[in-house]
Amino acid sequence: MTERVRRSEQREPAPHGLGVAVVFDWALTAQLDTQALTAATGHLGLGRDPLAIAGRLLAAAVLLALGDGLRRGIVALRLVQVALMALVTVLGVASAAVLITGHGSAGLVFSTLVEVTYGPWLVWRLLHSDTAAWFARSRGRGRAPRASGSRWIAVLVLWSVVWGVAVAWSQSL
Repeated sequence: MTERVRRSEQREPAPHGLGVAVVFDWALTAQLDTQALTAATGHLGLGRDPLAIAGRLLAAAVLLALGDGLRRGIVALRLVQVALMALVTVLGVASAAVLITGHGSAGLVFSTLVEVTYGPWLVWRLLHSDTAAWFARSRGRGRAPRASGSRWIAVLVLWSVVWGVAVAWSQSL
């Protein structure tokens, strides 16, 4: 047996795309929170509809929990995230069709680019056999330092807030 084969057999599985998936969920959380806050204050061109504000906050809470569950390695949430990203990709393709036919606004461009690039990439990475093995081994305990260390969480939160606010702002153009 060669040294390379021995090293690959002893290698821990890695959660491919996990950090980006968490940032995606938390950025969407930040976007929805930003839109709820600005709607409540009458900014970014959003109406002050209490039901829409409550709906955004509820969706944000669900996405925050989904991202944290992924980060912790809860097995079932990997497939929930794959389904969500597949839906995001389909919506992105529909948005691209609207833009191509000249019926969309400039505010749709940025979010459409995110949907048609990150969506399929995340589906591919989260379905990787190493990712499945990592989730199976962690079983919700979030063992990996890059998924559970305080510095790593701070980086995920920072990226999420930046991207979420950027998308919320871009949709107001």
